[in-house]
Amino acid sequence: MTVPSPAAPSRWHQLAAAVRHPVTRVALLMVAAWWIVRTLGGEWETMRASARELRVDWPWVGLASGIVLAVYAMLVQSWRVLLGGWGGALPYRDAVRIWTIANLGRWIPGKLWSIGALGVMAAEAGVSGIAAAGAALLGTLLNIGAGFGVMAITGASGLDAVRPGLRIVAILLGAGFVVGVLVLPSVMPRVIGRVAAWRKLPTPPSQLPARALWFATVANVLSWVGYGLAFACFARGVTPAISGNPAMFIAVFSASYLLGYLVLIAPGGLGVREVALVGLLTALGSTGQGEAVILSVTSRVWLIVLEVLPGLVSLLLLPAGQRVRLHRRP
Repeated sequence: MTVPSPAAPSRWHQLAAAVRHPVTRVALLMVAAWWIVRTLGGEWETMRASARELRVDWPWVGLASGIVLAVYAMLVQSWRVLLGGWGGALPYRDAVRIWTIANLGRWIPGKLWSIGALGVMAAEAGVSGIAAAGAALLGTLLNIGAGFGVMAITGASGLDAVRPGLRIVAILLGAGFVVGVLVLPSVMPRVIGRVAAWRKLPTPPSQLPARALWFATVANVLSWVGYGLAFACFARGVTPAISGNPAMFIAVFSASYLLGYLVLIAPGGLGVREVALVGLLTALGSTGQGEAVILSVTSRVWLIVLEVLPGLVSLLLLPAGQRVRLHRRP
């Protein structure tokens, strides 16, 4: 049996500290920005030609926006259910305010600010901060797992066009997601405990009821379906020339969004999601580069408004003292 070197942990800690340093993050963001411009810049003329024909069908954009806001409402309720399973009762109105403000944290590199903000604001509302942060962490894990499951199931039929053999991988991932949901109540407490220990976050003291876990899982699955349908409606309103069935839009949106989310240094997945979206749409033969770039850019602006505006409104409605305390959080 090999004994780990005592120097190994310190090297990992030094590497983690270097990645967290603001200078390192700025440098990584600059490299990412250069790569994005280099990747999409060659299609500038094609995009300009397509943009000249751009005509926005606002009823479709309005329908897409309504679906996204309905998804937000469902995710707030999912967080409330998880929080309630740990004994933290929170009125829906307060939960909306806390959730929308914390959702602004996805625009800070690292994407973990939102979990801390949920805990702080929930504690100020009289709920256990540990339970709130734990529910947020668990909700994030469920959301990522559900996203991969939905992507695998809805995109299985077209993935071979991206790379041969991906369809089989997607089917296996989809089957694994279904099995994972069935064993969730027994596995999740250990998973969240290990992730919380890894991220040095608090874990709630008691185990969640199975019904709370399954409700949150179903809500997160439906959220990805809703996002994908909203994306399809938005595409119909902005770039109707892009072809594809609802399952394709759900799979493409889920895959690109997840890639952007998992790149921790990119605030809100900025740039990563756009490049992935263009690559997937063109690989599937749904559209040309110009239309794909227009859809990726306009959908980003659309989602920024829908993500940021509710949080800013909630933030402005906070008492001044709470805004100051929240601003001072690291």
